[in-house]
Amino acid sequence: MLAATVSAKTYQLSFAGQAMAFSLRIYCNTEGKGAFVRYNGQKDFMALRLRKFTTSVLTNTNKQPEGYYYEWNELLNGKVSGRYAVVEQSGKVTDAWYVRNKDGRRFNFTGVVNDASIDDVQKYLLHGVLITFAWNSLEDQFMFTYPDGKVTTPNFISLDAPDKTRSCYIKDYNFDGYDDLGFSLPDAGMGVYQTFNIWLYNPATKRFQRLQESQDTHAKCSCLCDVTVNAKRKLLYTACRGGAHWWQDVYRIDKNNRLVWLRSAERE
Repeated sequence: MLAATVSAKTYQLSFAGQAMAFSLRIYCNTEGKGAFVRYNGQKDFMALRLRKFTTSVLTNTNKQPEGYYYEWNELLNGKVSGRYAVVEQSGKVTDAWYVRNKDGRRFNFTGVVNDASIDDVQKYLLHGVLITFAWNSLEDQFMFTYPDGKVTTPNFISLDAPDKTRSCYIKDYNFDGYDDLGFSLPDAGMGVYQTFNIWLYNPATKRFQRLQESQDTHAKCSCLCDVTVNAKRKLLYTACRGGAHWWQDVYRIDKNNRLVWLRSAERE
């Protein structure tokens, strides 16, 4: 089974009061992670920490979410300075607001969702690192901008795929308590599974490092594909199709962030 598709989102919000007017953007992924806010006309941004996230299915026959509710704490110098919320229904912002902690004032916004196909360059903020990446074909746009000013530009996997739209994931792949970053594309063959690139966050170096594919000859899959995690057992699974068969490899990740093959089995 393919990992659930998670995409990037950008909300453009505006406030028009009698004494002031301003606009801002909130960047996050579909699950509300990697979020930050940037006010138009300002270079600086503030981190948002996810407080609440829910989804709902309205009339969608394939049972995919059509409604999203996000609530984030705004962090200023490491302290909560306010709270944002966005409600999205069927691709439209139906409610959005900000409550300022110092006086409890509420600002009600109007807004729109910027779809990734329109707003190709996407952004996350994760562990203070600004992550910029292209949604489809602009590979050279992928970069990590670290808090100390260092910028690195890793390589994505090849775009030789039937569908060049990436899915993106923020989750703890090595079970160390810190969220990591993953991207996937349909495989370059029939597009029946997703091939992954995963970057693990190292809290000691405060850098992201790429998770290398396993070289173990016992593994049935030659790539990181259809990656899923079992947080309870601290296991990472990959799955691929070879000929008429589907295979699953099971790994653990050692203290040096290397994949250690445990077993393989044919998957129904």
